[in-house]
Amino acid sequence: MKKITSLFLLVFTLTAFINIPEQEFSIVGTWEGIDDEEVGYFIFQEDGYAFIQRNGEKFGGKDFDIEGKKGSMYYEIDYSKDPMEIDIVMEFSDNSAQKRLLFIVKKITNDKIHMAVGFSGERPTTFKENEELIFTRVQK
Repeated sequence: MKKITSLFLLVFTLTAFINIPEQEFSIVGTWEGIDDEEVGYFIFQEDGYAFIQRNGEKFGGKDFDIEGKKGSMYYEIDYSKDPMEIDIVMEFSDNSAQKRLLFIVKKITNDKIHMAVGFSGERPTTFKENEELIFTRVQK
């Protein structure tokens, strides 16, 4: 019985000194941003697909229609970069040119991020006014 008690005390003592790492950040969820009183959403799914919702219209995901073309929209994220890099990629079933929106993202908290998009086809390197927004996760 002494061995079991000693083993229990040893395990209990060791676990008191082990640091459990904070859960890593994940972009998965629904993110709300407000620009000039207009509300928009990015929805990043766990399976890698993305949606954009604005003015009550939602498009993206595995299969959607835009301007008479069928396509899909997914995201690629590099968490190792600082700021993080996200590409939102639109591919069309007729194999026409792929379109990419290039973003940088800085985590403020696990549920608040600062995002900037490059409008000229190049990834931004800073968070410039009129090219950036704060997004809040409204659903995981």
